[in-house]
Amino acid sequence: MKRSFIIILTAYIPFLSACYKDKGNYDYHDINDVQISGIAASYTYVLGTDLHIAPNIQTKVNDISSVNCYWILTKGESTIIDTLGRSPVLDTRINVRAADDYRLWLRVIDKASGVAFKAGAKLTVSTLLSTGLLLIGTDDNSNAEAEFISMVKDTVVFHNMLSKSGLPTLRDPMSFAMLGGRSDTNANIIRLWVLTKSGSYYLDRNTMAGSTSRKFANICITNEINRDAITPVVIMPQVKDRAGGAGSSTTITPTTFCRAAITTDGDIFATHSFLTGGDYYGNPINRLSTNYPKRIKAAPYFWYPVINYGSGAFMWFDPENQRFMSYSNFAYDYSTTMTDGATDSYSWNLASQNRSLVYGENTRNTDYGSTNGNSFAIVKDNTGQHYIYQFYANGASPVKRDLFTVSPIATDFDKANFYAFSSKRPVIFYSVGNRLYAYDYNKGLEKFYQFPELSTDEITMLKFDTQIDGGTNALYVATYNATTKGRLRRYIVGSNPNYVDITPVDKSDWDGLIKIKDMNWRGTN
Repeated sequence: MKRSFIIILTAYIPFLSACYKDKGNYDYHDINDVQISGIAASYTYVLGTDLHIAPNIQTKVNDISSVNCYWILTKGESTIIDTLGRSPVLDTRINVRAADDYRLWLRVIDKASGVAFKAGAKLTVSTLLSTGLLLIGTDDNSNAEAEFISMVKDTVVFHNMLSKSGLPTLRDPMSFAMLGGRSDTNANIIRLWVLTKSGSYYLDRNTMAGSTSRKFANICITNEINRDAITPVVIMPQVKDRAGGAGSSTTITPTTFCRAAITTDGDIFATHSFLTGGDYYGNPINRLSTNYPKRIKAAPYFWYPVINYGSGAFMWFDPENQRFMSYSNFAYDYSTTMTDGATDSYSWNLASQNRSLVYGENTRNTDYGSTNGNSFAIVKDNTGQHYIYQFYANGASPVKRDLFTVSPIATDFDKANFYAFSSKRPVIFYSVGNRLYAYDYNKGLEKFYQFPELSTDEITMLKFDTQIDGGTNALYVATYNATTKGRLRRYIVGSNPNYVDITPVDKSDWDGLIKIKDMNWRGTN
């Protein structure tokens, strides 16, 4: 009996439902479907420029006012960095501290229903200041000034970098120094230094903004000197390739490095990351263990192999006693004198031969098997005779390679304002005022050249490229006159062993610049 009742009741339920009066709201509206197109899969944005994206947003009601638009910048898929805009078309400048990879989202929300639609793209943020030529020199008032020839995309010149940096007015510019490798993001390891005799500071790498708090005193723990008075003017090692590599490809990595700095007072500070855990410095090393309290003032030169600096050793010069010195172990806070061989053609102790130092330079020259690059020094004796010393400053025991006596055919060699050694040929370029000369010092085949066609303007810098492209023999020449201002040109030195000529490189001529003192390559952010 129960079974029959259940069957009858089940059949009756649909009938009851049909008789039920539905009092619900069935006033339906179509959802405003949104289609987003015209957004690329990825964008590269350069800090300081404008980002413009005009997507195609189609709505079912064909009325863009029916939706709200939000452009959102995220790190990864969901960590919101900023809302960049609230209009269908994005026109903005992105303000982030770090050049990095981000995600850019356009989020479109229907006002009536609240339904959201979105489209995304990868956004690589770079900076126009990450790759190019760092120039330092003086402005019309003889104050230190800097400019940057950006080579990220099209060549762009950024002017007045120091006067816009937030640093106080600086004088007596020396150089820039970019330290660290491309893959390193640790601010305690990778630094961009601006070096002047009136003050030196490490800058914000993304913007080149400065702060007087970013100085050597912050990374030096010496108890012998007033740290606030320490001003480095020469820092090593230099950038070694176009990619911004530094140090050695074998033993020195971005997080394992050897560095040293010479200050305005002639003190030398050296560091090794194994000892300090970062870019930090202890007591000066310009002293001998036999007379530790006496610090020996150093000349503003380091000699070391620029192709691969992996040994942690370098040479420096004591002008008081006119002698080369060696620092061969980063575990010590003192240096050593250098020993001569009985048959050596010259002495590390210049005073013993009545000679004095004139100039020093590191090159990519590999003569005599110097695979990591020979170094050079110009010295003179008390009669005014000049000599060229060639040596391999690699490791704890630098090796003398050759001695060249400068021939009298090298006109005004003793009056030169600037020198530059070729890495590819036994040739040195030098300038006197607005005159550019070249001297081939190949023994028995010495030749002299003058380049009157170069310019009537004063030459302010000569520098061979040892940082960007080691395969070329590129010479950079900077000139200046008060009307057209500074000019920088790149030349390729010919390879004919019987003749020295220079050829200007197309699209490597910049004018309207500062009075250039030095140039360095920046290949990394």
